[in-house]
Amino acid sequence: MAGAVDGLHFGVVGVTDVGRALDFYCGLLEFTLVERQPGTADQGDRCRLASDGRFLVLQELRPGRGEPGWVNDDLQAGMRHIGLKVDDIDAWAERVRSAGARFTLEPTAAFGDVRICFFLDPDGAHLEFIQGDVNYTSVTSPDLVEAERAAPVPATPRFDHVAVSVADLGTALGFYTGHLGFPVLGQLREDDPERGFTITYLQAGPGILEIFSFSEPLLVNSFNASSPAPGLLHLGLAAADVPAAVAHLLAGGATLLGADGAQTHDMALLTDADGTPLEVSSCYLPRAD
Repeated sequence: MAGAVDGLHFGVVGVTDVGRALDFYCGLLEFTLVERQPGTADQGDRCRLASDGRFLVLQELRPGRGEPGWVNDDLQAGMRHIGLKVDDIDAWAERVRSAGARFTLEPTAAFGDVRICFFLDPDGAHLEFIQGDVNYTSVTSPDLVEAERAAPVPATPRFDHVAVSVADLGTALGFYTGHLGFPVLGQLREDDPERGFTITYLQAGPGILEIFSFSEPLLVNSFNASSPAPGLLHLGLAAADVPAAVAHLLAGGATLLGADGAQTHDMALLTDADGTPLEVSSCYLPRAD
């Protein structure tokens, strides 16, 4: 039943002011607003954004929600960043910088022969621009790597990947590859004796899941389901049949968040073994916009 989950179709970003967030993502980064769902008593508006056939979701949080517990350290378990593919990283970085965004890493040549930079959205979500194709230390799926490299480079930033840090790579691969069926593209390995790490890349449907594993213990995952904080919220998994997908995820070791009301016909929220929140939705499968 690996097909019960279609793959990683989007990332969810928690925002405190949806108008300001739309100015940033649609005005500055040139995503297109596809759908805006009115808020409820518990949470604000929800916006689906598209770029080159890929999606991002903005979830407005009501005032008084949690404070960000995320720190700029890959050793913190859970979601690290959302990666956006670009054709000209220096031009896009200058555009973002001119708008006042704070950079945590200026454009630079990086491990894997790509150019990257990191910056924060208005609510502190960690975003990455990436230009080029990863030159993996080892390739597991040559055909998938070739297909990835053959994909046209987008003219505007496009959702490319979500990066997560995990406590145990074997457990993570058992869940995402063994149970959900996301194949491994390849790996980058850094054998630094002080802080060695491995990045394992999974082809998770249209998006890529970057799994960071380290030679050191991880910090505690900052996600708190009862008090979600602005910034990175959830990995967005699409499924045509949400109840069937939830049953499959639970069978693989995921945990359903909350009790009654944690799951509807269209959406459910779970966590994986590292406490990373997984949002399963039938609302964001590809369709004509």
